[in-house]
Amino acid sequence: MSQLLALVSAVLFGVADFTGGFVTRRLPVWKVISWSQLLGLPLLVVGLLVVPAEEVTALDLALGAIGGIAGLAGLAILYSTLAAGTMSVVAPISGAVAAAIPVIFDLSRGEELSPLQIFGIVLALVAVLLVGLDHSARHLDGRLLLQAGAAGAAFAVFFIALGFTDEASGLWPLVAARLATVPIAFAVALALGVAARPRDDDLRLVAVAGTLDMGANVAIALALQRGPIGVNAVLSSLYPAVTAVVAVVVLKERPSTQQLVGIGCALVAVLALAL
Repeated sequence: MSQLLALVSAVLFGVADFTGGFVTRRLPVWKVISWSQLLGLPLLVVGLLVVPAEEVTALDLALGAIGGIAGLAGLAILYSTLAAGTMSVVAPISGAVAAAIPVIFDLSRGEELSPLQIFGIVLALVAVLLVGLDHSARHLDGRLLLQAGAAGAAFAVFFIALGFTDEASGLWPLVAARLATVPIAFAVALALGVAARPRDDDLRLVAVAGTLDMGANVAIALALQRGPIGVNAVLSSLYPAVTAVVAVVVLKERPSTQQLVGIGCALVAVLALAL
């Protein structure tokens, strides 16, 4: 069940990143981030009613806040690089780092993985890199590698922090996360002079991105509370493959042979990790 939730989060993260990235071409990054963080809150309220908490501790809330701030940092890096036209390089590398760190963390704690799970994890990492990296990746500079690693590490902290929240706390760690991230995002937007509400179609796209992102957060939080951090982080980190597929469907982009191989690897990896 937890693997299915993690896979759902990958789909939602992938579509959210596509939508947020699309609107970021027209709007400042922190305008998109701040308003999407705010406009995702109604779905969280629904989630709190559907998944009631049995017991919420201060530790659960603290971990939620830490994870939320880390996730916000990772999102800011991804959206900033997208605005600069380099997300095709940074997103897949950050996805691979975000998947690898929780696996290493699990192994360091004595978590045992079956040969099939190890195969699935390795194949998932290969899939993310194949789908996302294009010819521009042959000329990676140190700055992009640093950005990719920082974004991936931030998302890894998000996964690990939520993984240590108790299942009994339900979705309240995400409440703590948004209580931390919404003020921070708007403070940055205000400082940059970009906090004004987006208009019309842009507002709708930002709302869609924020709602999908919150849905992904709900799914991965529930997955991490119920299953292994490493495996679920790997499945959730397949989001670049989803973004690539959405680009093919919506923007009519033609996938390269490399991307098709990567998508195929992702599907096999999902089967291996779900068994």
